[in-house]
Amino acid sequence: PEVNHTATAHAAGRRILVVEDNETNLAMILAMLSVHDHQVVVAHNGQEAIEQAQIFDPELILMDIRMPVMNGLEATRRLRAMPAYRQTPILALTADAGPNATQECLEAGMTDHLAKPIRLQSFFATLAHHLQ
Repeated sequence: PEVNHTATAHAAGRRILVVEDNETNLAMILAMLSVHDHQVVVAHNGQEAIEQAQIFDPELILMDIRMPVMNGLEATRRLRAMPAYRQTPILALTADAGPNATQECLEAGMTDHLAKPIRLQSFFATLAHHLQ
């Protein structure tokens, strides 16, 4: 069989938890992830994120910041408090890309952040970097 180098470079078929309360953003992210056959589970708030993480054991978490019930910063702090998620890459999805927002994400324990609107190239590059 032919080897698909693009898929390899992008890391395919990984377990990714997407935490996003906006259906439009969610649909776009899911469409982008489907390109590389990732197994994706969705949560709509921080509380669901914690529950889903424990069931699904994701290799990477995409975490929206502003959500109902529990925001992404609090959900990240709680996940980081659990030994199983100390090393899991958690990428913030945020429309607020200022230095304070980035700092806040990192202080909460997030690994990196992706600014919204998400640009395809930086999205895949960041994912590949954290899924090595």
